[in-house]
Amino acid sequence: MEAEQTAKVTKDFTRNNFFNATYCVFRGAPLREISRRKPHYISASGSSYYYTKLGVYRLSNHWGRAAKCNWRLQTDFLAEIDDLRLGYADWGDFRENLESHVDAYYISVDFEHKVVSYQHKDDPSYDQIAVLRSADATRKLIKQIKNLLETHKWARYYHYDDLDQFRKEIITTLITTTQSLSEVKRSL
Repeated sequence: MEAEQTAKVTKDFTRNNFFNATYCVFRGAPLREISRRKPHYISASGSSYYYTKLGVYRLSNHWGRAAKCNWRLQTDFLAEIDDLRLGYADWGDFRENLESHVDAYYISVDFEHKVVSYQHKDDPSYDQIAVLRSADATRKLIKQIKNLLETHKWARYYHYDDLDQFRKEIITTLITTTQSLSEVKRSL
């Protein structure tokens, strides 16, 4: 008897449906990329959208939750006008934004720059090691990890040789297990 294979169904996103409950990480872009274009759509909140064959530009002063979407902006570009920032995403960068209780997100940390972020489980770089969590659990853990990365008062009761290595050990345990922060600290 042959084993049944389950095919992963992926939804194709286009200019007609990318705004319906999606997750996406937009890459920052300079305003000059849309300087000669007129927006194809302007939302009630003032965000402008510029469609291309390959994707969409979004000019907005608010990122994160947008209606039922979860759109992040990763950029090194400073806001040039009224805190407006331009982001670009290919249509293939959009993922279905699952219900808030579904374990659909994992956390990644850039220890060198002390930056914590989250990604969707369908992200091609997902290594299957980080634990998947719901949106709420992910937000809560990110807040705790930011505190571990940015402060040091929490560490004064522990014995360690290198604080950065100690942080990395704790944070990696939090990301790759379902242990709570208090459980990890107790185990130390």
